Amino acid sequence: MKYFFTLVLLMALGTGCKQKVLSGAELEKKLVKTMQDFLDKESHPGVSFTVKDVNYFPDKNKKEYYCSFHVNMRTDRADTIGTMTANISNDFKKVERRQ
Repeated sequence: MKYFFTLVLLMALGTGCKQKVLSGAELEKKLVKTMQDFLDKESHPGVSFTVKDVNYFPDKNKKEYYCSFHVNMRTDRADTIGTMTANISNDFKKVERRQ
């Protein structure tokens, strides 16, 4: 009986620690936040980026998302909106700009 309760406790801890799978609006918000953090970290002084929205689709084989972002870029002299594409890993830790 003691081993049964230990097994149940370990299974409860294992399922409780599993990463939550995001979908829909939550996933879009997380992708936008991940790209915004990446651009803030990688940008040059005097340049600010604002990520507006994202179009994405998952790649099951590579375990990443292919994303296309609409981004507003502002400098002292210019204010423009453009498109940036990136691959973002499923754990949201790696961002690789494609364009």
